[in-house]
Amino acid sequence: MQSSEPATELSVSLLPELGLQRHSELQDRRRQQSHLALVLGSLSLLGCALLALVAAPAWLSFGLPLPLAAVFVFFAHRLRHASPALAVLFNYCATLLPPVLVGVWALNFSSVPSVLVLPFLLQPVLLLLACLPLRAYVLAILYNFALASLVVLTADVLASVGALLVLLLISALGVYKLLRALHSQRRLRAMRQRVAENTEKMAERNQKMRKLALEDPLTGLANRLCLINQLRRLLKNPHTEAIHSVVFLIDLDFFKTVNDEYGHAAGDALLIEIAQRFKALVRRGDLVCRLGGDEFVILVRGLTGPEQIRVVADKILARLAEPVWYQEQRLPLGGSVGIAPWLPELRSPASWLQAADDAMYQAKSGGRNRYVIADLVQAKNTPQEQQ
Repeated sequence: MQSSEPATELSVSLLPELGLQRHSELQDRRRQQSHLALVLGSLSLLGCALLALVAAPAWLSFGLPLPLAAVFVFFAHRLRHASPALAVLFNYCATLLPPVLVGVWALNFSSVPSVLVLPFLLQPVLLLLACLPLRAYVLAILYNFALASLVVLTADVLASVGALLVLLLISALGVYKLLRALHSQRRLRAMRQRVAENTEKMAERNQKMRKLALEDPLTGLANRLCLINQLRRLLKNPHTEAIHSVVFLIDLDFFKTVNDEYGHAAGDALLIEIAQRFKALVRRGDLVCRLGGDEFVILVRGLTGPEQIRVVADKILARLAEPVWYQEQRLPLGGSVGIAPWLPELRSPASWLQAADDAMYQAKSGGRNRYVIADLVQAKNTPQEQQ
């Protein structure tokens, strides 16, 4: 198989943006709920002080507010890293417990309008700031309004109707504000979705550009730029990476004859067929490249000696010796192979390719259908029957 290692740093890393945003929104909501729990706990302690000032019974001054304050302080400590179930439990407690507490106070004192302020006006605002979901917020408002109505009916109705109307107005404004906030959140999510889609399209476009930049459009093989980048990476650590790497440069014989006698379509078909043969020949981690025209390069790694190099060269010539048919006609085919193992004096991709190119021309001038190893300067003839 051909190596899938990228040749240039054109890849675009796409972060899971929507998932990170949802996590950030959840953290903000938990932080707001923690602050709300702390405020409600402080208000419960304030209730203790106020009831003590008016000489209320001990069970009313301390028996109810202190446990409630302890509950909300517990929530304030745990909510930031709590499970969803604990957050839901806190929503219920923040909605139900403060009005119940103040309702008990109202049944024992006659100042109904004043006691309506703490749970029935302040608490809905706090719930709104805590980003309570719309349905839960409306239910909390209805619950507060029903409980306030019950408190008003047990006291002087005329003295309390003003506070009840203020409660209704504040609740309506809160619902309106929450609907506006939800609308803004939907618009923000839609914008984030469009940004994510555009980012994905840009990544796909960059991938296509990368493919065009690094692949030969006819054969699908790596092109010259990809090969040079691969050689450059090997030469960064030559004594560990390049030392057992070998460049095989193959120039097809009779390719011009095929184009002239059978047409360019036949020449393209020949190139595609040879590309498939070379791709099937190499292993994972090797690279097959078309330099242009009828020149191919196979970069093979892990060859430790001349014998292994000759084995690969023989396989290349054997693949070139197999017949290629086009429209029931056998196309003339051959190849000259220049082989350049890495040597210490090869310090750049250009010098490495030049060594293989020089060896290839020695093979071609020596009779074609043969290979020359640059460091050994030896040639091996491989006769091939031509039609």
